[in-house]
Amino acid sequence: MSTPITDPAQLPPAFEKAMNSGDLNAVLSLLAPGAVMRTVTGESVTGQALRDYTAGSIAGNAQLSNGPSRVVAGDDIAFITEEWTMEVTTPDGNRKKATGTTANVARRGQDGGWRMAVLNPLGTA
Repeated sequence: MSTPITDPAQLPPAFEKAMNSGDLNAVLSLLAPGAVMRTVTGESVTGQALRDYTAGSIAGNAQLSNGPSRVVAGDDIAFITEEWTMEVTTPDGNRKKATGTTANVARRGQDGGWRMAVLNPLGTA
């Protein structure tokens, strides 16, 4: 990410664009240091495991579609929810589709840019 995202509502479309373009570094640039993600299987991943999980989605030609976002922001933290659909090809060659409602937390960094700190595609499920 060359220019920091200055509005947390811009994160979901930026994430969608980076994922759909297959650009792992662009996706990872949208994550705060120490970011954690709850995967669609319920496992929590961070660090190298989060990188590997994201790389696996990209390798499966993941195509993400986000609905309208709802953002509540204050000072340096924001809560973001949205409907999403993702299609990905699994290692066995089958195309799978998943849907859900996110419950994500973004954090503003020292550079003034917003990044995802907690990614929870399963929301409250």
